[in-house]
Amino acid sequence: MKRPRASLVLRLTIAFVISHAVALMVFLLAALFPFARNDADAQLGPDVAIALLKRDVVSEHGALRLRSNADVLDLAQRSPSLWFVVRSGGQQLDFGRVPPQAREILRSLPGVVKSAEFGNVGKSGRAGDASITVDDDRMYVAGGVETNAITFGNWLRLFISESYGLIPLLSALFTLAGGLIAIPIVLRTLRPTARAAAQLDGSDLQRRLPETGVVKELLPIVRAFNAALDRVGDAFERRRRFIADVAHELRTPLAVLNMHVEPLHNPDLQRAVFRLGEMVGQMLDAERLVLAGRKRERVDLVQLAKEATANVAPLAISNGYAIALNAQAESVIVDGDAHAISRALANLLGNAIAHGGGSGTIEVRVSANGAIDVCDEGPGVPAEARERIFEPFHRERWDKDGCGLGLHLVREIMQAHGGTARVMSSGAGAVFRLEFPTAFPLA
Repeated sequence: MKRPRASLVLRLTIAFVISHAVALMVFLLAALFPFARNDADAQLGPDVAIALLKRDVVSEHGALRLRSNADVLDLAQRSPSLWFVVRSGGQQLDFGRVPPQAREILRSLPGVVKSAEFGNVGKSGRAGDASITVDDDRMYVAGGVETNAITFGNWLRLFISESYGLIPLLSALFTLAGGLIAIPIVLRTLRPTARAAAQLDGSDLQRRLPETGVVKELLPIVRAFNAALDRVGDAFERRRRFIADVAHELRTPLAVLNMHVEPLHNPDLQRAVFRLGEMVGQMLDAERLVLAGRKRERVDLVQLAKEATANVAPLAISNGYAIALNAQAESVIVDGDAHAISRALANLLGNAIAHGGGSGTIEVRVSANGAIDVCDEGPGVPAEARERIFEPFHRERWDKDGCGLGLHLVREIMQAHGGTARVMSSGAGAVFRLEFPTAFPLA
């Protein structure tokens, strides 16, 4: 049976329900705490009686009376000494034995009083305490309530009555609590998709956002994004095939053209045909070597550097250079494709021979942390050109014979390996560095 896909709406609903339930529990605990303490100092009994009276007393046919099943009558059964007086205009409702001193206070009470408390505050038990409250032109006076006669339900009625003005604030706090719980849920739901999106790069156009674990509300977005990647991948594939086909078709006519140009002994024409042939060759290499760079095997950078320097040494020496190799370890292992890395290093060595000034030393350095530096003692690379030279078909003024694809190919190969290719700052000459993400030096 297929498991139903998780719902973000359901998760948020549960989060808000839980937050409101927790907030309600806090509210009830706040109400229970004074009740559990049997807090007589807060005029518990009379205040509870007045809270009940506000709901129990009704006015019918010009007289005040208690509604049927009045809660205050239940309180009177548990506290026989309960008494109260309710006044509204010319109407009055008395219950129990109202103390003479209470009636005297009512007669002398100023009309501006909204609430008051009186009684024998020095005695324990406080059954003689009484409270007065004026609410909606109706006066409530109650007393004679033993605190042990108050139930939690009675106290809760009083607590809610006194907290009525706080309800909007409490509602806002409940909503805030729900938001504080819901936001992490939303972020946790989005985090795997965000991580997968961050790992997408141009070196692998086949990768897509996974649909596993995606909530059903986000699934259409993920599928639409993957469909867009499919269209982009198809467009790149068509362009790649076009470039490769053009380069392949140009090889034969270029070979024929070179054969006809050679007997003319025209250096400028020969150089132009040579550059065109190099460009076509590197266009084919760019696709082949970048795809090869996605393969993974154990590659010894030190051994690879030895072979590259040995291969280029005759050409370097014939152009006036000395060549040197310096390795910090006997072996530095990385995961990659040996042929692609070797071609990237060969391109950097060829670049050093072409632009190193025709003298000095070309040095290859292999560090233990998985970096290869190719250094020359020539004029160097201007600071403003250190990024531009890696762009395809870009050539600086001092680059007379290049076709603008060699360094671009180097960077593409390194990106396919998860590494970087860049120009380092140096006092003299140029330093090109290839950096791999992980290396394992062996002494």
